Amino acid sequence: MQQQHRQLAAILFTDIVGYTALMQENEQQAVALIKHYNTALNQLVSIHNGRVLNYYGDGSLCSFPSVTEALNCAISLQKELQSVPPVPLRIGLHVGEVFFEEEKALGDGVNVASRIQSLGQANSILFSKEIFDKIRNRPEFKSVSLGIFEFKNVQEPLEVFALATEGLHIPQKETLEGKLKGGLPNNRKSHRSKIVIAIVSILLLVTAFLIYSSFFQQAGFTGKEKSIAVLPFNNMSNEKDNEYFSDGITEEITNQLAKIANLKVIARTSSMLYKGSKKSIKEIAEELGVASVLQGSVQKSGNVLRISAQLIDARTQENIWTEKYDREFKDVFVIQSEVAQNIAYQLNTKLTKSEKAKIEKVPTKNLQAYEYYLQGYQVHQKFYLTSRQEDFNTSKEFFEKAIKLDSNYALAHAALADLYNTYTNLIKKDSVLIDLQVKEINIANAIDPDLDYIGSVKGNILISSLGNIEEGYNILKNVFVRSPNYESNLFEFAGAQMRVGLIDEATPLLDRAIKLNPLSGNNFAMRAYNKFLLNKIDEAIRDEETTIKLEPGSYSAMEGLAFFYTLQGRLKEAEDRLAKSLKGRPVDKVPQALAAYCYARLGDKKKALQYSPDWRVFLVLGMKEDALKNLIRDDSEQIPFQNDYLYFKNHLSYKEFDIIRDDPRFKALMEKKRMQYEINKKKFSIAGLLNEPSSTK
Repeated sequence: MQQQHRQLAAILFTDIVGYTALMQENEQQAVALIKHYNTALNQLVSIHNGRVLNYYGDGSLCSFPSVTEALNCAISLQKELQSVPPVPLRIGLHVGEVFFEEEKALGDGVNVASRIQSLGQANSILFSKEIFDKIRNRPEFKSVSLGIFEFKNVQEPLEVFALATEGLHIPQKETLEGKLKGGLPNNRKSHRSKIVIAIVSILLLVTAFLIYSSFFQQAGFTGKEKSIAVLPFNNMSNEKDNEYFSDGITEEITNQLAKIANLKVIARTSSMLYKGSKKSIKEIAEELGVASVLQGSVQKSGNVLRISAQLIDARTQENIWTEKYDREFKDVFVIQSEVAQNIAYQLNTKLTKSEKAKIEKVPTKNLQAYEYYLQGYQVHQKFYLTSRQEDFNTSKEFFEKAIKLDSNYALAHAALADLYNTYTNLIKKDSVLIDLQVKEINIANAIDPDLDYIGSVKGNILISSLGNIEEGYNILKNVFVRSPNYESNLFEFAGAQMRVGLIDEATPLLDRAIKLNPLSGNNFAMRAYNKFLLNKIDEAIRDEETTIKLEPGSYSAMEGLAFFYTLQGRLKEAEDRLAKSLKGRPVDKVPQALAAYCYARLGDKKKALQYSPDWRVFLVLGMKEDALKNLIRDDSEQIPFQNDYLYFKNHLSYKEFDIIRDDPRFKALMEKKRMQYEINKKKFSIAGLLNEPSSTK
């Protein structure tokens, strides 16, 4: 028995005008046309979320989930087919029910679209009144009524419209030929239709002024929140090695949008997880918490660049804006700027002069240097995950090549400094690399001190590599003030807040970072640590469990969870989690103090001290003098402005503190920490800056 089902869809019919005659006259030219047509059709229908249902030699039947996607595809198709060799295509559209029987698409809706297409001419797009009714309030779709027609095998007369987008052919009614009942309508009907058209035109003119402002202000976007996720652009290039370029374009457009303070932009690390995903736009938008999604494709061939982009309203699934850029490679930065500014306009976000200037700024005039930078950035991301020496070496080589071609390329200098910093944080504190990262970030800062990425990297280097908390903190704060939605800086700034002891003020920074990068295990792990410092262990456990879901192989998250279980007295769960984490793991990769504390609470003194002689381990084991000695030593080794007063204050209720809580030496130490905390609070508090922008609420 044949499988049957029905579906309401926007139906698009295409046909190459004069193809049969051309095949007889010039077979080679006809083959070139059909190849151009088939390539464009398959690519563009896919980009616009459609399906090619049937091929008819030199024509096709396609379906789309929305009228907007069908029209945008038709426009893109006609634009593409004007390039060499030009294809004289006519397109007809209708919206109706499609009846599927196995692989065949049938039904009255298909028949109507076919009849409308038969009326068309080369480079024209014709459609039914049903289509017109759905786009009449969309100013980007200008149309002209061609009149009312009686088609063969269609019971009711149909009014047909032509899309009047620039570059398209608008047929004259008297020149139309197609599958009509006895040719064109009689004079009486024609006269009547002219009267109807005249009346409609007058009404449109009268109401145009009233609705014009509303149309252009809303621009089709229905979301209440100005938020967006940029999904990974598809690599349409023949060379698979160009994957770095499509990923780079995704990253750069994301960065451009992130410069707009009033726009919530999901960070790259979350969006990139949807690369190759089969999930719907609605599902992705719900998971990322955004009102709109940008998707597209990139094709690079030599010096020719094609970038297609479409902005989708997550609530309605309708295209808000779509554009295709056929430019030379040298225009890549202009394209990125145009895309960002168009999106801001479509989402009703007004750019400040400063934001516009940032978006339009060209980072380098050397395009080969730009490509090396993108390649180096991609490999740096691998190194961050793998810690492999070969990834470090490859990334370093790409950045050095970029700098060699353009010594004033600030981003490349900053990226190289960032790579060195990653190495010294993940692998070992190499003094040579610390000197090099300082050198490179200072060069970058001298070239472009206002670039957020440079500021964030410099602040991190000053704190993590040089121990200069005050200067690093102030740089990170400046970046936060000018770009409160720059996610990677929020992470670093929260870390700085915790270092100076303002752990309560770090929480909203991490909350905001998670909204902007909701699939980042690092963000949840950092917030779990923050909640631990605040002694909110239930919340810390929830965040650590989320970290493990996002990063199943994270040993540090497993050990953190074991530690939190131990604090709550859930010793059996802690032991199981710790055993699973330590299994087959090199000792030098284990957070020693966490494991030691767990074993101390489990009663295994020997194993606890074997892992770490930490002061909190000594407290659990009842070794008061050793605990006090280590506490005083650790305090003396803290770098200027480092403070942990709130941590101690929040954790004093734990039973292990009983043996030192009333000791004069511990009381004196706590008073010293309290006094430094009060100084830090006056010096570093950002309480007045923590009101969230409306876009992130």
